[in-house]
Amino acid sequence: METVRLSSKGQIVIPKAIRDQLHLQAGAEFFVSASALGVSLVPAQAFPVTTPAALRGALAKPGGKLPDEEAIKANIKSRLKARNAP
Repeated sequence: METVRLSSKGQIVIPKAIRDQLHLQAGAEFFVSASALGVSLVPAQAFPVTTPAALRGALAKPGGKLPDEEAIKANIKSRLKARNAP
């Protein structure tokens, strides 16, 4: 565990060894929270944002045809309609 000092501007420096270990770069953003134990910093983007388009075909069989976006939307719409039907 390393010790850091709070500056007069409210800034702290994250030690280089920790920045390297966590692959933190200049400009990284953090969520800051206070608890009974102290202050916590959590990187704002711990994981890259995943979009539905990035997942399209993730479970497809090799050589299989991927559905287009309109077919996916239609399938979701029909399933929701069936699930919410009285």
